[in-house]
Amino acid sequence: MDDAKYTKLLAYPKILNQKAIVCANQGKQTAFKGHAITKAIEKFTVIQVRKGHLHKDDLTYVLSHVRDGIMLRIDIHGAPHNGLSTPHVHIYDNVHKNGAVAIPLEDLKNYDPTDDIVESLVAFLDYTNFAHDKTTITEQLLIG
Repeated sequence: MDDAKYTKLLAYPKILNQKAIVCANQGKQTAFKGHAITKAIEKFTVIQVRKGHLHKDDLTYVLSHVRDGIMLRIDIHGAPHNGLSTPHVHIYDNVHKNGAVAIPLEDLKNYDPTDDIVESLVAFLDYTNFAHDKTTITEQLLIG
């Protein structure tokens, strides 16, 4: 994706389609749909991934756009990428070779790093400009 388009899509104020969100259980993933507030045709998906092949405690967030695909991936826990341990970020624009070049999470301005399941989702929503003040975000309770 070209840099200008990435920047424009990321900057849109967005809202989730759901008013209540339950985080993924360990070993699972869940997706949340949303759209730009001022241009509803611009649709996005946020994915919370809590599974991995090598690291069972992986925690990753993905932002994708309906037409342009993956825009951003933040690996909170997981495997290193070219020697860069987690947390790190993959930005799918030309500057970062469409996600091939990972950067440390600390390089993102205005990103609150945490590995708490709910708080890390809130941090990702904040960074990607999703309004969530009227959205309830909870962890799924395991029974039994």
